[in-house]
Amino acid sequence: MNYVALIEVDNSGEDPDEGREGLRNELAPALRAMPGFVSVLLMTAYERGRGVAAVVFETRETAEGLVSGFTVGQQIREGVVITRTDVLELSAT
Repeated sequence: MNYVALIEVDNSGEDPDEGREGLRNELAPALRAMPGFVSVLLMTAYERGRGVAAVVFETRETAEGLVSGFTVGQQIREGVVITRTDVLELSAT
């Protein structure tokens, strides 16, 4: 069974082009290098100031480890603020 670390952000203060570049060239590779990594979806709706990361791991502990590093209201980079985190069981794909 796999588990999903769900992280939602308000990205309304970020330049969309810079944000996309950061997701592709920095965040995705860093996540892929994490132990127990299975897959990731990085989704954005810059026109609504919203971003969602769904990172799939082999264990609940690893997923919880990722989200434990974030708190609601935390600015993770210029113009990007955490709005929600959660860990969910991946029941089907």
